[in-house]
Amino acid sequence: MSAVLTVRLNDDEVAALDRLVLASGKSRSDLVRDALRAQALRETLRLLHEDLGPQARAGGWLSEEDILRDVS
Repeated sequence: MSAVLTVRLNDDEVAALDRLVLASGKSRSDLVRDALRAQALRETLRLLHEDLGPQARAGGWLSEEDILRDVS
């Protein structure tokens, strides 16, 4: 299934998008989909960090080194 979405961009945003199109060789649609996926991933990670961060700190995991030490 797919849907068509209309997005309003100002002139600067259109120019930036078109520069990305030229630089990447991807279509506008591909770039917008990539940006949406990236934002969804960032938001998911933010929520996980918000939820699991206090538990990790309570378990003594204050840095990546702490985690790697315990899981390696």
